[in-house]
Amino acid sequence: MSDLDRAFESLAKAFLSDHPEVQHGWRPIKEWYGDRLDVICGAGQPNEVFASLVGGQIALGLTSGEHEDFEDSGRGVSDEHVAQQALSRFVELLEEHGHLAPAA
Repeated sequence: MSDLDRAFESLAKAFLSDHPEVQHGWRPIKEWYGDRLDVICGAGQPNEVFASLVGGQIALGLTSGEHEDFEDSGRGVSDEHVAQQALSRFVELLEEHGHLAPAA
């Protein structure tokens, strides 16, 4: 697990702890090309949202749609900064797809 993965996981767990109304689960996935950790919100529902921590990159989106990747990509920003950007987009997706009431 990369520093980026750990930073996002920490932020996401704190956020989800503060928002128990968001149905979610964490799933470690073992693949031949490497391990990852997924957080799935609304599992099995048409509006299921995911974030995959894949070691140096965070992929997130609607499971039945497209996803976005968050990584440093040579921009020289910190893992914490990238993780915060990914978390902000994750929260937007949760709001857009009905898992979380929009912030007032």
